[in-house]
Parts: sequence; C-alpha cells; structure tokens
Amino acid sequence: MAALGLETLELRLVDQAEYSAQSELARAQAKAPRWGLAAWWPMLLAPLGIAAVYAARAVGWEILIEKAPHEIAALIILSAALLVCGVRWLIRRDRLHLVLTASSAALLCREIHFAGTHRGIYVAAGLIALWCVLWWRSLKKLVWRTAKGRWLTAAVWSYFVAVLVQRRAMKLLPDEEILHVRMEEVCENVAHLVFLIAALI
Repeated sequence: MAALGLETLELRLVDQAEYSAQSELARAQAKAPRWGLAAWWPMLLAPLGIAAVYAARAVGWEILIEKAPHEIAALIILSAALLVCGVRWLIRRDRLHLVLTASSAALLCREIHFAGTHRGIYVAAGLIALWCVLWWRSLKKLVWRTAKGRWLTAAVWSYFVAVLVQRRAMKLLPDEEILHVRMEEVCENVAHLVFLIAALI
C-alpha cells in the first residue's frame, strides 16, 4: 500500500509539473507579439526614403539628399552597428550576433570603398547566406516571432530596394535619371538605420 501511495504521489507531481510547464508555454505564446500587418510597418521605410528624396527636392532642401553627407552618415551608422553587434557577440557568443557582426563588417568595408570591396561584398554576402542556411535552426529560435526578427527582415528588404535603385530598376519614376544616385544613397542609409535598430533590439 505504501509503495502504491508513493507511485500515486509521484504521478500527481509529474502531472502538476507538466500542467505547470504547459501553462507557462501558453502564457509565453499569449505574450508573444503577433505578426499581423501592423507589425510590418518597418518595411515601408525604404519606399518612404524614395518619397523623401522627391519631397526634399520639391521644398528646396536638396542638401539633405546630397551624396557626400550620406556617405559620411553611412560610415557612422555602420560603425555603430559593428560596435553593438561585436560587443553582443563577445558577451553572448551566439551564432546570430556572429552573423550580424560579419554582416556589419562587410557593409562597413564596402562603404569605405577600398580595393576589392565592390566584388568582396558579394562574396561576403554569399558566405553569410551559407552560414544562415547551415545554422537556420539555431538562428530561427532567436529571431522567430520577435521584434528583432521583424526589423532584420525589414533591413534585408531595405537593402534589396537600395540594390534595385542602384541597378536602375526604378526608371519609371519621374526624373529617375537625375535622382537615382541620391535615391540610392538615401535608401542605403535607411537600410543601415534599420539594421542598426535590429542590432540594438
């Protein structure tokens, strides 16, 4: 009888532990941010950057969209991103911040414009993409359904828009031939800022 009573008590304790774990999981899922349309507003920042170029030109604030200031701003933003990602990787030693550190370093080298960076950025992007594929399961745990994941997705999208502008894929826009360099610089800095925000989260 005593043995049976102990077994019953153990089963009850196990059931209570499982119920507690399920309750914790349910509470965590309830608190998790939902990925509805409202959560994806950072994806609008790159197109808004293009709109800002036209707005600045229309009101005569063209100094805000000149190439030289944006090139300096890019160096500052990416240096900050590299510092944040590097420090977090040194502290946490996780694969996500290793990927982000490598990404910010590659982008910063491209903005410095020394020999080899034009083609080197594509090589670096390929290697980083390979890391992401090989480490997808562990990376997914860190970014899935999180604010950081949304901002990183928005950063990738913003860089894609910047590449489209660079490749002259926006020729249907008014005065694109005149403004495409300014649009490229603005879109790149929007992408850099979105990346920095993702790094800070």
